[in-house]
Amino acid sequence: MSCSKTADFRYESNTAYISTSGVAIDEVREIPWKVGKGARDLVSRGMRFSFELPNIEDQALEVLYSKKGIDSWLIKLSRKQGLRTETLGFYSMMLVSPDPRDSQNLRFSSPKKGSIGINYAASSISMRLNELPCPALNHRYIISSLSLKAQSIKPKQNWVVSGADDIKVNRKVELISYSPVTVNGGMELKGDYSIELAFYNQKSKRRLSSFVELEKVVSLDKEEVVAVEGCENYIVPERGKGDSIKKFKFGR
Repeated sequence: MSCSKTADFRYESNTAYISTSGVAIDEVREIPWKVGKGARDLVSRGMRFSFELPNIEDQALEVLYSKKGIDSWLIKLSRKQGLRTETLGFYSMMLVSPDPRDSQNLRFSSPKKGSIGINYAASSISMRLNELPCPALNHRYIISSLSLKAQSIKPKQNWVVSGADDIKVNRKVELISYSPVTVNGGMELKGDYSIELAFYNQKSKRRLSSFVELEKVVSLDKEEVVAVEGCENYIVPERGKGDSIKKFKFGR
């Protein structure tokens, strides 16, 4: 499904209606991590997936901004493991921003795609741990089954902005812009991952519509434990003792 088709938009009786179809999580890949003696073994850092966003015309964005104060997408990332569903984070992508050529004017632009990475804790906590020859936290997982899966019930992709869903967001919302966003997914990543979208105002931190789920979920069905040569007795060096990393002798 291409995002080139413009989303349907109408505004009447102080209510905005936006609808589209086929907008989905469209790509996922595992991120490999070379570790161990001579960096000859592989584990997984995590995964990264991309998703399409509704293509809203600039004129419609101007109406949404002037009438409803909408200036961005609010993105909710969730993971389902068995019967348990948890929210991993909230993110935003700008629809309205200052014009770089003239700060007195605004630029209306609908981003076509977004991307989020989800890493294991061993590769997420700090750059120091990320650079160790042997993964911390005894991380030995490699992702062996990763795919996109259709939901059993196809979600409707219709947004209604009327004021009924004007809700303060009391969670941290991280802006997705030019730098890639990566989430700490914990010690294990197995589960189904979904993306939901709502309209949002950055300054007031208010969600201005209900959430609508994108088609498809990322399904990580299987993780396998692998051996990493030379890392059996590895001890993570204390902070500030970086030379200990260089002095580590594999297989001791």
